[in-house]
Amino acid sequence: MQFPIISISTFLVIASLVNGCAQPIELHGNRINSESLKAIIPGKSTDKDVLKILGTPVIKQEYGSQKWIYIKNKSQKTIFSGTKFLERIVVRISFNEKGVATSINIIPNDERLSIDFAKRKTPTAGQEITILQQLIGNFGRFENKNDQGF
Repeated sequence: MQFPIISISTFLVIASLVNGCAQPIELHGNRINSESLKAIIPGKSTDKDVLKILGTPVIKQEYGSQKWIYIKNKSQKTIFSGTKFLERIVVRISFNEKGVATSINIIPNDERLSIDFAKRKTPTAGQEITILQQLIGNFGRFENKNDQGF
């Protein structure tokens, strides 16, 4: 039994075509990992320590008790369903008045959470016209009588 021998160039072309189909994984937000969260000790770590470890927060709540929110998103674009979220981590760190971390909360990503959008329409003044009425209605409307163009 004889096996077909695939040339190296054919193999490279096939490999590059298969590799071209893979969509890259996109990372957004902060680089959050478990080691960096363990380095933040509630009651001891200050806001300057948190800035060194996690960087600038996505959201800073300055009023009331100070809270910083860090978000990490890992997503991949797919052909049929748009963007698919592979991983999402949201961390909220609370500080007291002296700038010392009091608590670290990891907010779970609940995929069952759905938002009900309002189906109402806001009434507006004016008329509803079709595209054809818009096109025909604009002929000669914006023409300047003194224009010597076309």
